Amino acid sequence: MKISPKVSTLFLVLMLLSSCIVPPSTYVKPTFHLLNESTPENNESVRQGTVFVESNQTIEGQSFYLRQIELPYYLQENRIITRPEKGKIEFRENDRWGEPLVEGIGRVTGFNLSEFLNSPFYSVYPHRQKIGTQWEVGVTILRFEKVSGGRVLLEASWEIFHTGYKNGNYPFKNNNTKIEVDIEYPSQGNESVSYEVDALSYSLGKLADRIARAMIYSDSSEF
Repeated sequence: MKISPKVSTLFLVLMLLSSCIVPPSTYVKPTFHLLNESTPENNESVRQGTVFVESNQTIEGQSFYLRQIELPYYLQENRIITRPEKGKIEFRENDRWGEPLVEGIGRVTGFNLSEFLNSPFYSVYPHRQKIGTQWEVGVTILRFEKVSGGRVLLEASWEIFHTGYKNGNYPFKNNNTKIEVDIEYPSQGNESVSYEVDALSYSLGKLADRIARAMIYSDSSEF
């Protein structure tokens, strides 16, 4: 059976039109988050820090250098994770960090320490260490995520070095820290990741609190 040119043309047009039909997109634009610096206005722990800073004026204003934050491999990408149960992690596709987490944790921890120590003279990796720095701080993050029960968990080991410490390159003090913080959702059903990020930021404030106390309450006879 011979097909007329008009029918053939119409058939081709219909095929072209059908090939141009694109299914609805399922793409969701991700939301990017930043850790918050714990200033005296929004962190009760930092406000309390004023009391113990005044107890040791010899350290107030001394400069420090925060080394590169060490992170486990699973925290080194930008997707925010949660750990709903032991041995299991989940990556959020639509909620991500707006900067490398190693830099975000360093930025916030460095700022918090400077507030506790009343010291504007500090530097944080990847910036170079300032000349005349008296203290160096190293932090290794072991856990930093939301866990079951509406809480976040921060586990870290840390060490502090002092230029005048008699044992040279060995840490002046070191310790392990485990901090759990409840996520304060404003209402039931409103479980935005931003409140989770606030809790993680607060945990970094508490970590800086403990490191600063170890520096401030140091026994000068150990140098």
